[in-house]
Amino acid sequence: MTAEWVLLTREHVDAVAVLAGAADVDPDIGVRQLWNGGALQLVDAGGVVLLTLLQSRRLDVDVDARRLLGAEGRGAWEATEPPLWWTEIHTAAQPPFRGTATRVVRAIATAAGGTAAPRSGPDAGPGDAGGERR
Repeated sequence: MTAEWVLLTREHVDAVAVLAGAADVDPDIGVRQLWNGGALQLVDAGGVVLLTLLQSRRLDVDVDARRLLGAEGRGAWEATEPPLWWTEIHTAAQPPFRGTATRVVRAIATAAGGTAAPRSGPDAGPGDAGGERR
């Protein structure tokens, strides 16, 4: 089972931000490229996949963020001025990996100067997208 997160940032989320966020949580987290650089995957010291971060996409107007995140994600899209970069992250949702993955997502958002919003999974609150596409 996985959980879905979105990062909204002012700049493209690069490998430097991903590595900084991961190292802030656990310096033993490893990184590997997927799909010729289309995604990065972070793994724990035992090789368990913690998260897969897809290539960032530029949103020129915040209407897209509002539509995709809905009212529940308001804090994320209001905290970042357009143009926005939208980065999808799929994380491990089962304990004990969920806690580490969640901390890493939030640390990457901080390193990238943006905001993290859960879209589905255990970290999504009542009324969140809960896996449904809006």
